[in-house]
Amino acid sequence: MRYRYRARTLRGELQTGEVAAPSREAAIEVLQRHNLIVTGIEPIEEAKGMGKEIRIFQRVKAKDLVFFFRQLSVLFSAGVPLVEALNSIAKQTKNSLLRRKVFEISADVDAGMALSEALSQHKDTFSLFVINMVKTGEIAGNLAKVLNYLAEHVERSYLLTARIRGALYYPAFVVLAVIVVIIIMLTFVLPKMSGMFEEFGTELPLPTRIIVGLSNFFVSKGWLLLIVLVIGGIALFRYIKTPKGKAIKDKIEIKLPVIGTIFQNIYFARMTENLGTLIRGGIPIVVALDTVSKIIGNTLYKEVLERARDNVRKGETLAETFSRSEVIPPTLSQMIASGEKSGKLDKILLDISKFYNTEVDTAVNNLMSLLEPVLIVILGIGVGIVAAGVLLPIYNLAGSIR
Repeated sequence: MRYRYRARTLRGELQTGEVAAPSREAAIEVLQRHNLIVTGIEPIEEAKGMGKEIRIFQRVKAKDLVFFFRQLSVLFSAGVPLVEALNSIAKQTKNSLLRRKVFEISADVDAGMALSEALSQHKDTFSLFVINMVKTGEIAGNLAKVLNYLAEHVERSYLLTARIRGALYYPAFVVLAVIVVIIIMLTFVLPKMSGMFEEFGTELPLPTRIIVGLSNFFVSKGWLLLIVLVIGGIALFRYIKTPKGKAIKDKIEIKLPVIGTIFQNIYFARMTENLGTLIRGGIPIVVALDTVSKIIGNTLYKEVLERARDNVRKGETLAETFSRSEVIPPTLSQMIASGEKSGKLDKILLDISKFYNTEVDTAVNNLMSLLEPVLIVILGIGVGIVAAGVLLPIYNLAGSIR
């Protein structure tokens, strides 16, 4: 619950603002601990109607978390008290959902709760990895260092995802534009031309007959195709959200040619970096494996990590259980084995993560270089077929007039 307050400082200065607290009494108590004399306090009404419905679609993006951890790291390292730093970040945050969460976290910390515990109240926004890392920093007394690492970690993940999405935007836009142009031609242009050809009674070439048939279908049954595509898309999206559907999607994802290798390397980089960081922070390897399995994002690797967790608990080494998995490359298992033998598993895992991050960067660059000429050739063939279907009967008609 959020409250709008009016208060005066010990010097008599007027101050207004907002505070998050579970009750009116708790809000007053928080303000009094800041040496404020409360003169008025009232709850902020939740948005109703459309305003409340729109909130359903709100979400905290990776870019917002980059800003949060970067600012928190800078302010806390500069000696700013944690509650004051959180309040300052909340006021600067543009995302209303994250702003509300940060105010609530600030209120919880101000009430005596540890930062890790306050973050754990918002597990839909802050992952178990983040919560465990912050908890490790609190126990070891190096929270500033942990916050700085989290800022860099979240930023690296965001930049990698943004780069991959950026690489796919251009081809997706070009393909969509060509599809729209072809649909317009089939729906509006070709029906008029086919009527003209029929008036002259000329026999249409095979490519033209095929294109005219598609055109007639779009004109007469296009609405039906659109309905089928929309219903099919919604059904597919809902199926992917089910455990069985997500497992199939995850399996296909890493089996795709070219792109599948990029996805695999992303998961290897994420897995090794998170494991290495948690182990270096003093988290037991069983707990680290359990934490990473919940944030890895792929069902196959989640199962591998869960088996590894159970086997390590029984006394096996991480390398042994990884070596029996079909989705873990032998090289990765061997490098982990050398890290376990030398007692430097955390360092080896972080080095492996850097290697796979470099592989992802190289693969994305190669994909961008390859994708543009391939796309041009495919689109050229498609446009050439449509153009041939339109121009051939015109040439035939001109020949018959002569």
